[in-house]
Amino acid sequence: MALQISLYTLLAKDVSLEEAVRLAAGAGFDAVDIRQREDGIHIMPDIGVDDARDVRAMVEDAGLHVSGLTTYWEVGVVEREAAAQHLAGIERSLRTAEVLGAKLMRVSSGDYDRRYDYEVCRAAFRDQMARVAEMGAAHGIVVTPEQHGGRYIASAGQCLDMLRGLEHPYLGIVFDPGNAVSEGFERPWVQVRMLAGWIRNVHVKNRMTAAGDPLSHARLPGGNVHVDEGVLDWDEIADELVAIGYDGYLTAEDFAEFDSLAEKFAWNAQFLRGLAARWD
Repeated sequence: MALQISLYTLLAKDVSLEEAVRLAAGAGFDAVDIRQREDGIHIMPDIGVDDARDVRAMVEDAGLHVSGLTTYWEVGVVEREAAAQHLAGIERSLRTAEVLGAKLMRVSSGDYDRRYDYEVCRAAFRDQMARVAEMGAAHGIVVTPEQHGGRYIASAGQCLDMLRGLEHPYLGIVFDPGNAVSEGFERPWVQVRMLAGWIRNVHVKNRMTAAGDPLSHARLPGGNVHVDEGVLDWDEIADELVAIGYDGYLTAEDFAEFDSLAEKFAWNAQFLRGLAARWD
């Protein structure tokens, strides 16, 4: 059975959520992954229950469903007061995700602070992640920190080091090999085999590498390109995902330039449908 395809609404950051949903439906997506942040793109962290119900109704009236809620709460914050604020935010967002009918909720992992030893950061992440998994279970939502540069889990190896032993039915990761092109790169098929059952959502985008500057190594240079034009071979990645039995979403997170959002969404929906057909 082919996988379902979803659109991350950050791709429509310059239009309303209603317009993003309309365009996603017109392009042929099955679902939307809704962004939640203080900047209002696309819902606020303090959204009320009634407003969340209205959002769900709007999405379902368009013939879609909410695949996930993408938040920016951090797990692994070392300072206790700040960590408590993020955990409280995660709890609030899980309530929102449940009202929306989402299956997944993204959180961010913390970033390293050079004032602290690696093991201090790791311990904070693991302690908080174990608590978050139980919070997700209470709401029926799988919590998924994202593989992302500038964070504890930029690489597949870091994901495993941070998460091994915390296996839980309501805990997974967002697999994003495009992010790893800039930090945390391992061969993509190796990444899939390493992460295997942890992968609960896949961000589909691509990047092309570029020449760097001396002493600039925090993030390797490169640019966003069409998904079929960068260094990642998505056919190979999809075949590896099929081989491990992946059954989550393929989520468009394509930051390449197009003439219009309608063109961008239609192109990505067609590309993702082609990948999803490999599961038939």
